[in-house]
Amino acid sequence: MKDTKNKTKIEIATWKRREHYAFFKNFEQPFWGVTTAVDCTEAYHYCKEKNLSFFAFYLHKSLLAANTIKEFRYRIEGDDVFEYGEISGSVTVLREDETFGFANFAYHSNFESFSAGIEISLSQEKKSQGLTPDFELISLIHYSVLPLVNFTGFQHAQKLGTKHSIPQIVFGKFHLSEGRVKLPVSVHVHHALCDGIHVGKFIQLFEAALAMQNMETYHGFGSSVV
Repeated sequence: MKDTKNKTKIEIATWKRREHYAFFKNFEQPFWGVTTAVDCTEAYHYCKEKNLSFFAFYLHKSLLAANTIKEFRYRIEGDDVFEYGEISGSVTVLREDETFGFANFAYHSNFESFSAGIEISLSQEKKSQGLTPDFELISLIHYSVLPLVNFTGFQHAQKLGTKHSIPQIVFGKFHLSEGRVKLPVSVHVHHALCDGIHVGKFIQLFEAALAMQNMETYHGFGSSVV
């Protein structure tokens, strides 16, 4: 999978974030993040009723939410910043020998198309060996899953000094809390591109999608999904 989606160069000199970008872009560790638990009760029961993969469903809804927020589609490339018109994803895949690999999957607003594609990607990666990440591919979200851990905090391994700006989202073990199904989620973003308001919008949109709400009118955020 290659970066073939349309992208637009940001004119940094006239960008409203120019000072924020200049301030954060050269930090040795410019990523910041939050951890929370989203309510996924309606989505969980819907998947059980329809015999759908709950994992594929919430992954799809998170990517729909991320595509709605332009700040999640910003990427730093050299000295420039681009806004991608569309982003896809990559997710960690556990193999039988307890190693893991990365499976890339394409974005589709339609869940059936998305589910079919990710099923193929996951199956292929489970049969592979070694670790061969594609560092040239940046029009995506980096996803990880810890299905055995109901975490309340998360810290990524980091190589200081690298220039990547890809958002990182991690899901934990879903669980019951006061009769509701909750899903731990950690979101880390590059502060030169993305602030608290943008992560807050993502969480709200993601939770609205899991509640089977219409995201187009949810708090006025977004106009291009479901």
